[in-house]
Amino acid sequence: MSHSENTSSWPKLLRRLSTSTRPSSSVPERQRPPPLPMRPNRMLYQPQQLWTDSRPGTVVVSPGLQGLSLYVDEQQRMYESAQQRQQQQAPRQQPPQQLQKPQPPPTAVDDRAPTTERVAEFRLDIPNGVCNMTQHPGDTIVGSVVVTVTKPTRAQRISLTFLGQERVYLRDPANTSLIPSLVKVDLNLFEKRLSLWGQEIDSNNQDSAQMDVLAPGTLRIPFSIKIPHVNYPATIKRDKVCRVRYLIWAQFERPGTFRDHDMTTPKELLYIEPLAYPTRLREVFRINQLIEPFADGSTSSVAVQVDGGLSQLPAMAGDRVLYQLEIRAVRSAAALGTDFADQRQAVPYTVRYVRMCVVERLYVRGLIKGSELSQSYRTDLFSVTLDPTGQIPGKHSNSAGVFASTGYLRLPVDLCPFESKQLSRTYELRIECDVADDSSLLDKVTRQTSTYTLYTPLDVCTVSPDGFTEATLNNAYADETMNISGIAPPAHHLAAAEPAIRIGGWEVERSYVKWDKHNPCWIELAKKKAAA
Repeated sequence: MSHSENTSSWPKLLRRLSTSTRPSSSVPERQRPPPLPMRPNRMLYQPQQLWTDSRPGTVVVSPGLQGLSLYVDEQQRMYESAQQRQQQQAPRQQPPQQLQKPQPPPTAVDDRAPTTERVAEFRLDIPNGVCNMTQHPGDTIVGSVVVTVTKPTRAQRISLTFLGQERVYLRDPANTSLIPSLVKVDLNLFEKRLSLWGQEIDSNNQDSAQMDVLAPGTLRIPFSIKIPHVNYPATIKRDKVCRVRYLIWAQFERPGTFRDHDMTTPKELLYIEPLAYPTRLREVFRINQLIEPFADGSTSSVAVQVDGGLSQLPAMAGDRVLYQLEIRAVRSAAALGTDFADQRQAVPYTVRYVRMCVVERLYVRGLIKGSELSQSYRTDLFSVTLDPTGQIPGKHSNSAGVFASTGYLRLPVDLCPFESKQLSRTYELRIECDVADDSSLLDKVTRQTSTYTLYTPLDVCTVSPDGFTEATLNNAYADETMNISGIAPPAHHLAAAEPAIRIGGWEVERSYVKWDKHNPCWIELAKKKAAA
């Protein structure tokens, strides 16, 4: 078949192109122009660089295989990127640490900043276990005085002072103004002072040539204070009423040529409480009392009858006391007249709410301008609203004719009665009743409500009465002050014994300085060392 026959059916443009590209025998093969490239398939993605001039050594991939290879590469890249994201999000695993050999403990280094002062340190070191715990008659208080000097220092003495002081506030009866004026009356229970280093307290020789010289370095002087078997008043502070405190401090006396260079440590406050022994055996304290409305000057015709009792009295601080009360509104004596007693309950009133309060009562005494005055103060420690028996728990209101309630009353743990020359503290139980008109319970506007109050003594002790018998209590009291002879410590104003201070008495060990409130064992170790 000739070339003309094959191209006769072509279009004119293609026939012209085929004629111009037809091989000629006169033109060398190397000078022939390259053939036209294939028409690309527009349905497939084909990069431009694949359809450039193809030279020997260039691999040309078909469009179908090239698209397939691109698809496979994209899947591989997606898989690798997912693996990288997982590795980034996963927590980094620390390489296993190699066991290190135990290092020897570091040596003690003085980290205090350098100073040019002659006395670099002067302080009173009382362990936290002694400051935080309450002391009782017969206990021992331990501590030490620390002084550090950088140069040889002449000094007269290093002394320690232990002071017990009582202060009460009394209203001046001579003051007639509307604003009452208070007069404070102080009384020193004791004041003990001891020279720990240097001259004695009684020596008045202040000649610098006769003074002792303190060598450079740190001097630690341990001391111990023995509290006698005497009931001192408890540490207490009530604003504008009374204050009892026990202070201890140290003094470094250095007389100078022109002025004294004395130094005093901050005063440490110690907590001391007496031992309150029971005065009778435990029994039920019965309550049967009528609260008349004339206590506050009112003329109401309604009174309140309180019946019941408290068990396990005298009670210790922190104990639970079982109570049982029945309270009802009755007719008062003024409204009853000559009627019979069984008609007292014919009153249209209901006891709606009942509250019980533990009250602290303080009696203060003192001399003002030669005359002795006494006053009393009441302070509520805590209160609780009683639930009527048979009602929903937490619903304190009562709608029955008799308010009946039974339960336990938890006493505070810091109750401690005492008696001193100027101050005494006792406790009472106050019962408050709110009485409302039964005929208008639903009308809060016209309802008449009155409050009735009853005070009853609350016998509290700090020594458990379980170990006492009736014969022991009957034979133990020797005088009218109700002090158990030979067992209960006497009051401070009835005894001549005072605290004793001495040097040493215990070993200073740093392992005991740290104090753990959940494991109070340091003070016991200190007491054993002091006793030894």
